[in-house]
Amino acid sequence: MLKETEFIKNYIKKVAKKNKHSLNFEDDIAVVDNYAYSTDTISEDIHFFSDDDPKTIAKKLIRVNISDLISKGVKPKFCLLNFSSGKLINQRWLDSFFKSFHQDLEDYDLNLIGGDTVSTKNKTVLSLTIFGPIKSKKIIKRSSAKLSDLIYVSGTIGDAFIGMSIKKKQIKFDKKGKEILISKYLVPEPQTDLINLIRNRANASTDISDGLLNDLNNICTTSKLGAEIKFSSIPKSKEVIKFLNTYKRYEKQILIGGDDYQILFTGPKGLDKYKNVTKIGRMTRKKGIKIIDKNFNNLLKGFTHSLY
Repeated sequence: MLKETEFIKNYIKKVAKKNKHSLNFEDDIAVVDNYAYSTDTISEDIHFFSDDDPKTIAKKLIRVNISDLISKGVKPKFCLLNFSSGKLINQRWLDSFFKSFHQDLEDYDLNLIGGDTVSTKNKTVLSLTIFGPIKSKKIIKRSSAKLSDLIYVSGTIGDAFIGMSIKKKQIKFDKKGKEILISKYLVPEPQTDLINLIRNRANASTDISDGLLNDLNNICTTSKLGAEIKFSSIPKSKEVIKFLNTYKRYEKQILIGGDDYQILFTGPKGLDKYKNVTKIGRMTRKKGIKIIDKNFNNLLKGFTHSLY
């Protein structure tokens, strides 16, 4: 199995010219002429399912892409759509999808300026390239955490992964809580209100798409530091807390499950005074990630993209 990180190292970095634009491929964005660029793809049966409402699929496509840029303190402005149409697609599906798609473009003040369409013989694959102007002298990278930094997250963690698990495995849970958690998986809520905080106060930042530990490890590895976090400090919704009271074995999944699309960042003391921000730990000189109030071993896996 070839992991995404290995693919980038073995095939992308080797053929790409070393330059400041790619940020050495250590971030999910690139910077060209004072604009930040990012792209994300969602695939049928991996990021969405054939029985999902096309309206929610459209919203997810836009919002997972927005997440990358806002985690860098950049407000997205323009986008390009690549639409690979599979067996799932028909006129009714398209009408529903694009009504919701255009509504989200309007809600997030995004301008669609082009793209491409193709048809496939099987699954539907949707991709968005998104970019916006950088309004500061620096971009907030993964690799710029400081030893003195504390670690913060936005929102709540684990809702999306548990929602996906309920949807896929049909785990029994109360109806209201089940619907809320599944909706968190289907329709992320990017933290656009934190753009200025990230831009002006954060030292290092990333969004949480591949799991809290995996994305924190990206900050640690590129910043050449370690981290200590408290499981008890990780913000959890009342639905997740109730779920974990019944399914305690899912505690570990809070740390490694993906699709939260919250912001994980480091910075000075006091940033948790901002609304929707929680302190969960600190950066350390000792490499690796330590969970100081839980005896969890060998968790640093998270969701890993693979090409075969």
